[in-house]
Amino acid sequence: MKKLKISVITASFNLIANGREKFFRQMVESVQNQTYPQMEHWVIDGGSNDGTVALLGDLAAQGKIKYISEPDKGIYDAMNKGAKLASGEIITFLNSDDFFNNSNGLENAMKAFDKGFDFSYAPIAVLDEKSGRQSVGRVKWLRLLRNMPFPHPGMLVRKNVFETLGGFDCSFKLVGDYDFILRLLLKGYRGKEVKPFVTFRLGGATDVFANKHKDEMARVYVKNYAGLGGMSEAECAQIAQDYIFPSKLLRVLLSSKYQPRVCISAIWAWFNSIKRKLKIRQVSDD
Repeated sequence: MKKLKISVITASFNLIANGREKFFRQMVESVQNQTYPQMEHWVIDGGSNDGTVALLGDLAAQGKIKYISEPDKGIYDAMNKGAKLASGEIITFLNSDDFFNNSNGLENAMKAFDKGFDFSYAPIAVLDEKSGRQSVGRVKWLRLLRNMPFPHPGMLVRKNVFETLGGFDCSFKLVGDYDFILRLLLKGYRGKEVKPFVTFRLGGATDVFANKHKDEMARVYVKNYAGLGGMSEAECAQIAQDYIFPSKLLRVLLSSKYQPRVCISAIWAWFNSIKRKLKIRQVSDD
């Protein structure tokens, strides 16, 4: 059987000025150390002006990466560009600060595609650079309808599936990955969990811009839930404020139209919505 090709895609910008060169080199080497034979690594740079482009040119001359450098509209735009350039049937997105912590990681993940799955996913290890502590998270499918079930660096996806869904929505700056994963599941694509193989460094944009993150989550709910069960845009946006899911929305998501992971998450959301309603009522009575 012919092995499918993987395209690893990394977005970068002013790595040197931001003191990220060491982490970036570690990330590139972790890709190089993978045992899977059919791979390429695209670095999509946003038009750096601090010497990063020279660094990328050197790595490309060594055959370690392919790259382009031009202005973009943010990380999701950069990753979409990488997906268009990718020659692999399978794509994955690795942040410039993160790295593969298992040389067999991609080879193990690819077994999911041999079995016909549309994407694979894995928990990731989270590294606190200050303390040096590293802990492995877990996949949280119950929370799918509310927030990320798993971080995007742990996901591989068929390129044709990514393209069919329209890639990442570049109107989002922080939660475009969650929007994509939610669309992936709501459209019925099938995934398989694999062993953890990615280490993620703390300190990303969603940690820094918590308020903007909440505003964008409201837009994700509007985009994906408005119209279902007669849901208005205002009702969808309200979910981000109190995390109470209206029963008319959950009834739709519990239908046989959706796969089991969506239905199970809807049951969890229903239970937690009832708990939150009771808590709010108790506070108001007091």
